[in-house]
Amino acid sequence: MRSATELLRELNSVDESPGIEAKRASAAGKSVLETVIAFANEPALGGGYLLLGVERAGPGQAYHAVGVTDPDKLQSDLASQCASQRNQPLRPRMRVESIDGRAVLVVFVAEVALGDKPVYLRATGLPRGAFRRIGSTDQRCTDDDLWALRRIDEPQPGFDAKVVEDCSLDELDPDAVAEYRRLRRLVNPQAEELGYSDDDLLEALLAARRVGGVLKPTVAGVLLFGRPLTLRRLFPTAEVSYVRVVGTEWVADPERRFAATLDVRKGALLAFRQIAAAIEDDLPRGFYLPPGAMQSLQEPLVPRQAFREALANAIIHRSYRFNQPTMVVRYSDRIEFINTGCSLKPVAELGRTGPAQRNPVLAAVFRDVEIAEAKGSGIRTIRRVCEAHGCPAPEFESRREAGTFVTVLRLPVIEAVIAPMPAHVPEPGDYPDQSHQPEPDSHQLPPDLLAQLPKPGTRPSRARIRELIILLCRQTPLSAAELARLLGRREQKPFVRDYLTPMVREALLTYVIPDQASHPAQRYAASHLQPAATIAAEAEQSVLRPE
Repeated sequence: MRSATELLRELNSVDESPGIEAKRASAAGKSVLETVIAFANEPALGGGYLLLGVERAGPGQAYHAVGVTDPDKLQSDLASQCASQRNQPLRPRMRVESIDGRAVLVVFVAEVALGDKPVYLRATGLPRGAFRRIGSTDQRCTDDDLWALRRIDEPQPGFDAKVVEDCSLDELDPDAVAEYRRLRRLVNPQAEELGYSDDDLLEALLAARRVGGVLKPTVAGVLLFGRPLTLRRLFPTAEVSYVRVVGTEWVADPERRFAATLDVRKGALLAFRQIAAAIEDDLPRGFYLPPGAMQSLQEPLVPRQAFREALANAIIHRSYRFNQPTMVVRYSDRIEFINTGCSLKPVAELGRTGPAQRNPVLAAVFRDVEIAEAKGSGIRTIRRVCEAHGCPAPEFESRREAGTFVTVLRLPVIEAVIAPMPAHVPEPGDYPDQSHQPEPDSHQLPPDLLAQLPKPGTRPSRARIRELIILLCRQTPLSAAELARLLGRREQKPFVRDYLTPMVREALLTYVIPDQASHPAQRYAASHLQPAATIAAEAEQSVLRPE
C-alpha cells in the first residue's frame, strides 16, 4: 500500500489519474462512495487510491493537506457503508497518516473479481447505481458499460453472436451474401470461404449458428445480410440515414432545416456502399495533378479513406440495443457520424489496440473485406489520413449521458485547394448581355450532351432546363455564367434566381464553395440527392414492394 506522501507527490506531478483521486472530504459522502465503486468495477485498472483530506486552491495550483477532523469516525463510516450499501460488501484497506502535521486518510480499493462485477448501490440499482473509472472521473454506467465490465476475457459470445430465435435463413438477402462474396474476392480471390455454400459461409462467419441441429441467423447475420422487411421487423432502427443540413447548425432554420435525407435499411455491407457513395457524391472536390500525370484528377475535399473508415466505425461499433439509427449529418462545413453506444474506453485511449469491441462478429466481417481497418487502428487511420491530406484534425466525442459516439470530419477551407485566382474575376452583371463572357469549356462535354443543349430561338420547358442543369453539373462543376451561356439564357441574375438558387435549396445542386453563395469563383455541382419528401415516398414503396 502506497504512502500518503508518495501519492501527494504523484498528484502534484501528473494531477489526478485513473488510479488516484484526491478529496477534501471529512465525511464518507456520495462522491467518496461513487469513487470506491468505480475503482472496484473498472476492468484492468487493478483498483485505485483515495487520498482524503487533500485539496488544491485552484486549477494549476499544488495539492496540499488540509486534514480530516475525525479520521477514526471517517474510517468507521466508510467501512460500514462499503459493507452495507452495495450489492456486495467491499473491504477497502485504510490507513491514517500525517502530512505537514495534518491527518489524512489513505484508502485503497481493490478491483473485484470478474464474476463479482458490477458493484453498485443497492438503493439505486442498475445501471445507474454502478460506476466506472473513465480517466480521472467517475461515470455512471450505461447498459453497454454493464456488458463491458464482464466482457474482458469473457468466453461466451457477445451480443452480435447471439442467435435470433424468431428468424430463419430464408429471411436473409441473397444479394447481401453475394456482396460479401464480391468484396471478399476483390481482397483475396483464393480465400477458402469463397468455395463454401451459402449456409456454410454464414456459419463460418458466425452469421448463423446451429440450435438443435437447425441453422439459425445470429444478430450479426441479420444486421449483415437481413432483407429490408426482416430488419424492419427485428431491428426497426437498424438503418443508416444521410441528412443534408442547410448551414452549420442543426436548427439554424426550423422551416428549412433539412435540404434532403436518404434512409437506407439494408444489410450492413449494402448500406455502407450506398451511404459512402452518397457522401462522396455530395462533397466538394479539389483538383490535383499526380506526379508524372498528364491530366488532373478530382478528389473529395475530405479524404475518401477517412470518411469511409468513420462510416464503417459508426456501423460496426454502434449499440443495436437502442432505437436510434446510425446518422451521417452533412453540414456545410463538416460531416458528423453519430452512432448509439458511447465509447467502451476513454477517448484518450482511442486508436490504441485493446479488447473493447461491441460487435466483434460484425467488425470481423468488415475487416475481411477491408472496409474497416484492423482492431484498434481505425481511429489512427482517420487521424493519419486527415493529417496527410492537410485536413483539419478529426474530432471524437463520447457522449455518455446521451449514449452516443460522434466522429467529426471538417471540410478544409476551399481557398486552400482551388487554383490561384486571376487578378479580376467577372462579377455577376459585369456582362449583362453575355456577349463578352468567357467561353465555357464546352469542348470537354460529351457530344451527346452537347447535342441536347437548346438551339438558338427555342424555348425549352422549365423542367427540361432543370434537367439539363443537372446533366451539365454532373460532368463538371460550372459557374452561373457558364450554365447561362450553355443554356441560351441572356439574363444571368434571373437565371440564378429562378433556377440555380431553388435547386440548391432542394439539394439537387451544391455549392462548390459552401456558405459563400455569391463568391466570385462559385460553381455548382450536381447532387445525387432528391428532396426529402420524394426520397421518403420512394423508400416506403421499396419497403412495401415484395422481395
